[in-house]
Amino acid sequence: MFTELPIEFVRRIDSIVTSEWRSDVMASFCEPKWTSFRVNPLRCSIEDAQDELNEAGIALGNVAGCDHAFVVEPRFRQAITRSRLVESGGIHIQGLSSIMATLVLDPQPGEEILDLAAAPGGKATHMAALMNNLGWLSVVEPIRKRMFVLAENLKRAGVTISHTYLMDGRRVGKKVPMRFDRVMLDAPCSGESRFRSNDPKTWRFWSLRKIREQARKQQGLIASAFQALRPGGRMLYGTCSFAPEENEAIVNHLLHIYPDQASLVPIELPFQHWQPGLTHFEDWHCNEQIEHARRILPNHQFDGFFMALIEKQ
Repeated sequence: MFTELPIEFVRRIDSIVTSEWRSDVMASFCEPKWTSFRVNPLRCSIEDAQDELNEAGIALGNVAGCDHAFVVEPRFRQAITRSRLVESGGIHIQGLSSIMATLVLDPQPGEEILDLAAAPGGKATHMAALMNNLGWLSVVEPIRKRMFVLAENLKRAGVTISHTYLMDGRRVGKKVPMRFDRVMLDAPCSGESRFRSNDPKTWRFWSLRKIREQARKQQGLIASAFQALRPGGRMLYGTCSFAPEENEAIVNHLLHIYPDQASLVPIELPFQHWQPGLTHFEDWHCNEQIEHARRILPNHQFDGFFMALIEKQ
C-alpha cells in the first residue's frame, strides 16, 4: 500500500512517528480526506451558514475545540467548494491543522499582528476574524502571483485591517524590530504532509537536499520573525513537513541564538493524535524545551503539521 512513496521518506517516518501512531499516519497518505472549513463571522453567522448548508443536504461534522469549524465527508466536497458561501466569503475552505495553528497563536482585537509568509491567506483571514477587524494585520508575501491571490482572499473575507507587503520575509525583522504583539510564521517547506501515495506529482521533487535547502530559508525567516516580535509577545512557527530538520532543528537554532530571550510555551490541543517535539533524531539532540512543541499526526480529517509557540522574554 505504501511502496509508492519514496523509500527514504517512509524510513524517516518510522524514525519520527511512534509505533502507536505509525500505521494510522501511513494510512492517511492513501485514504480519502474529509473537507474542512470555518465560518467567517465578518461575512456570515455560524447559525446562518449551518442552516444554508443543511438545507442543501450537506451533513456537517463538528470540530473539537473550535465552534466555527466543520468537516464534511469526501462525497460533499464539490458541494461545499462550489457553494455560494465560499464565493461570498461566508465560509473558508481550510485544513484543520491550519485552523488550529491560528487558535494556538490566539490573536486578540486591537493587537498588531504579523503574518510573515501569508499567501494564500487562510491564517491571515482567520486572524482578522478573531480580531473582529480591530487592530493592525501586516501580511507579507515575496511572490507577486501569490500576492494577488492573497489580496483577493482578504477582500472576499471582508478584512479591513490588513496591510500587504511584497517582500522577502527575511528582511522584515530589521525593518520593524520589536513591533508586533504576535507573529505567525507558517514557513515554506518541503510539503511532506501533502504527499498522496497514488499521486507521484505530490512528491516528485522531494529529496533530502530539498529539505536542507528549505531549512536554510526557514532559519532566516524565524530569526526575522523573532526580531519583529516585541518583548512579551508570542510567535507561532509551523510547517506542513514531518522533517525534524525543518521543525525541531529550526526552533532549536533560535533557542541557541537567543538563549535568554526565547522560550517555548506548552501547547494544549483538543485531540489525542499528536506527539511532543523530538529532542533527538538520528545523531543530533535538541534543547529539552522542544518537547513543548507539537507534531499533529495526520488522519482522515487532519493533515500533518508541526507547531511551536515561542515567547520573547
